[in-house]
Amino acid sequence: MNREYDYTYAVARVRANELSLLSAADIEQLIVAGDYKTTMHKLSDSGWGEIKDIYDYAGYLENYFAKTWNFLVEIMGDIHELDLLLIKNDMQNLKAALKSIVSRHDAKDLYVQSTVYDTQEIVKAVDERSFKDLPDFMQKPAEEAYEVLTATANGQLADAIIDKATLERIKYLGVKSGSPVLAELAERMCATANIKIALRCANTGKSKDFVERSLCECDTIAKHKLVETSLEGVDAVLNYLNDTSYAVAGEKFKESTSVFEKWCDDILMECVNEARYTAFGIDPIVAYYVARDAEIKTVRIILSAKINNLPADVIRERVRALYV
Repeated sequence: MNREYDYTYAVARVRANELSLLSAADIEQLIVAGDYKTTMHKLSDSGWGEIKDIYDYAGYLENYFAKTWNFLVEIMGDIHELDLLLIKNDMQNLKAALKSIVSRHDAKDLYVQSTVYDTQEIVKAVDERSFKDLPDFMQKPAEEAYEVLTATANGQLADAIIDKATLERIKYLGVKSGSPVLAELAERMCATANIKIALRCANTGKSKDFVERSLCECDTIAKHKLVETSLEGVDAVLNYLNDTSYAVAGEKFKESTSVFEKWCDDILMECVNEARYTAFGIDPIVAYYVARDAEIKTVRIILSAKINNLPADVIRERVRALYV
């Protein structure tokens, strides 16, 4: 039987749940809501869940995302087909576990809920310095980051090592998936991450070794060119981007950092927009995840802006493209 039809039930459930995605009109209502508390209550009234601590919007949104992932676990026959969408959470938890050793502080409040692997198993392996007990792709970067943290206390480099390994895993899973949408999504995630890293390194004057250890290989942008230009400065990186399919990135960066960050997220949404017209296969499920992720990012931006009393026009500039 054609594998596309294996997802019939899951796609039907996703289509039904898409009706609860926030529309542009819903987002505008949140933007113009009187204040932070009013916005939080509007979310709760819209089915986003009970508010336990009104000022802990980060925890509130994490709980909402966990519900989204649990829903996908429920409807998917093999949730590991979506690992590349979530693996960044496992790697974030790995970073937290490593840093807790050096700082001698319990990192339990820093661990992300929704993960591919058992967080407690990762924490245990790190605590016991038994890196061989980690998943294969985590072992080398975990050991390298541990050595950096204990020898030099260079937290930035340790983070860069883990972040690069995260991107390499995403790229690998995208290719392995056999799904053109997942493969393109993985490529864009890696390319935009590389662009961000190169610009940040250029702005802060990072060494060639640091940049090399931070960037991953990808197909649509040359790692060696990003390394070279990052050593010359931000303008050199932007000039190189003009010769790639990411030329618009430079234009957005020149407008403002927030406009650039928005563009990086919006081009991920472009990958899945056509999936709304697809009846079979994994693509509509991937699109639903990306849509929920963009929705949560947008709500986080709105809530952060509200708590800092930013005007509505500034908030509108920052909200992400929506799927509905």
